[in-house]
Amino acid sequence: MLDVTDEQITLNELRIAAYHEAGHKMLYERFGGAGDAVVWRNQSGNPEETAWRGQFRPRTCPEAMQKVARKQGFDVPPLPQNWKVLVGMGGLVAETILSGETDDAGVLADILVSRIWNGEASASDLALMNISDIDNFALSYDSVDECMRVLRDGWSDVRQEAECLIATCLPDASFKSTMCSTLS
Repeated sequence: MLDVTDEQITLNELRIAAYHEAGHKMLYERFGGAGDAVVWRNQSGNPEETAWRGQFRPRTCPEAMQKVARKQGFDVPPLPQNWKVLVGMGGLVAETILSGETDDAGVLADILVSRIWNGEASASDLALMNISDIDNFALSYDSVDECMRVLRDGWSDVRQEAECLIATCLPDASFKSTMCSTLS
């Protein structure tokens, strides 16, 4: 029988939260924006909640950056119409890639739908995906496939960001400085 300790569960939840937020960040930056992924220990004390929370905090919007670039005379390709949807689903897709669960976009879309129905998507992720009613929505398999492809192509960036987030949350300061300086 596999014996998993509370500490192992907590570390796994930290890893999942870090990769989730790093997925959002990588996609947002891929479209020309900038922001910060953060994770922190959940202090609620509720054992039904995960031990770690996270958030992606945008600083500059891809649309605003495009306007500035065009105003300065740069020829920039237009943003895809679904860029916000891709950023919104990026965290859940990154978690699924991390788990190694599937490489099939159709299966991945079904997993995302199930997780959304089960309340595993944040309000901000749902808003970006244009989901206002979790009982009545659809995900484009093409968007899920595109999100998975972009994340896989940039997985080294996702990993670097996530591992740095993890390192900053661990108590061993020497490990933190070594990990983040190696990843920078």
